[in-house]
Amino acid sequence: MKSQTKGARQTVLIVGGYGVVGSQIARILLQRHPGMIILLGGRNPNRPVPFEEKSVQTVSVNNMAEDPLEHVTEELTLIINVVNDLEDRLLLSAVRRRIPLVDVTRWTERFIHAFNKLEEVNTSTPVIFSSGWMGGTAALFAKIISEGLWDTHINIHALYSLKDKAGPDSTAYMDRLSIPFDIVENKVKRSVYPMTDPIKVRFPNDYITKSYRLDTPDHVTLVKDKNISAAHFRIAFDNKASTCALVAMVRTGLWGRLSGERFRRVRHSVLYNPGNGQPHYLVIHIRGRNVEGQYEERTIQLTDPLGQTHLTALGAAIQAENIVRAADNYWRNPRAYYPEELLDLGVSATNVFDYYRAHGVVINEAR
Repeated sequence: MKSQTKGARQTVLIVGGYGVVGSQIARILLQRHPGMIILLGGRNPNRPVPFEEKSVQTVSVNNMAEDPLEHVTEELTLIINVVNDLEDRLLLSAVRRRIPLVDVTRWTERFIHAFNKLEEVNTSTPVIFSSGWMGGTAALFAKIISEGLWDTHINIHALYSLKDKAGPDSTAYMDRLSIPFDIVENKVKRSVYPMTDPIKVRFPNDYITKSYRLDTPDHVTLVKDKNISAAHFRIAFDNKASTCALVAMVRTGLWGRLSGERFRRVRHSVLYNPGNGQPHYLVIHIRGRNVEGQYEERTIQLTDPLGQTHLTALGAAIQAENIVRAADNYWRNPRAYYPEELLDLGVSATNVFDYYRAHGVVINEAR
């Protein structure tokens, strides 16, 4: 198996394609590219496919195997990974074969580790680490509305519904709520704790609640832009009783004492009770200086009626489609990319707005 030759029929492997996010990515890509071949990769390729389609096939891919791609014989245009790759085996297997990869599953520590590893191996393959909130959607829109400003401070707030659809890998952040993380403010790094420094936020559904710090790759990637001085991510839950209980457990150290595999079920029982789906809401507020040097504030709100898994799928799909559409833009400088760099690779802000709106996302912008 190798990367696809130019002019061949596009074939995309979705590792974890049987899951709730992976199957939605497959549907989105097929809806927009009916001639595309989709391979759903998983440890058990004999499982029933999540939906029937002639161009959907299955293949054995195990991210814990020494070579996760050893059973893939097809020439691939692209790989999208939506399950944990804890040992970076899929990442390195794709890079060795020079197959572009979109990865949406890494929490911040693993995100930074993978970036450093690619520098060590001197990669010559495009890799998009779209592991920020909702497959990089939050960072992408934050970058869009900060256009034209400098000394910009970004605050991203997400309202997470406890009854939304969710896959098991979406709970990884719960295991890190007692671990401090670094943020950058005014280009100075400092350490903060999850579930601290609350800000009261009104979400698009008029739900008003406190939003608390959470460690995501967004606050790492956005400040790489010379015009962005600080980036913060905070999360709120649509159940205030559960939120208060979680905050108390984190602050008293009880959450930390419940760490480890032994208490995983206890931790997940607090916040992981997925249902049939609820809307997902994002509020992104920025403050920066305009060309006159005056401070300007902007806000954008996103609502996905189909929930956080659908918004994550859209975040992955828009990255994937641009590689398929404009591969030369990536191969001219094959390296690791952040999701918001999509705007430097032939995709305009208007393209992004149109893409998300075409898939039912409601976007309201205020300046």
